[in-house]
Amino acid sequence: MSKIFRFGIVNKDVLTDPELSLTAKAVYSMLSTYANKNRMCYPSVKTLADIGGCSCSTIDRAIKELKIKNYIKRDGRKLFLS
Repeated sequence: MSKIFRFGIVNKDVLTDPELSLTAKAVYSMLSTYANKNRMCYPSVKTLADIGGCSCSTIDRAIKELKIKNYIKRDGRKLFLS
């Protein structure tokens, strides 16, 4: 059985932002692996929490942090990455 590899492009501004928590940077990185060519994705909070080994509230806080800094925008369930 062959293994499927997923890759994501992470914005360097996100990684080098000293005001952004490490958790938010990790969540952005996870989101980038789900993003399509238009930088849009829609993984569930539960999926991200399972992958990250943390709670859904931790993911929610990180997403809020990323939205405040304008690194992601939300349209319904869809997230758009910068």
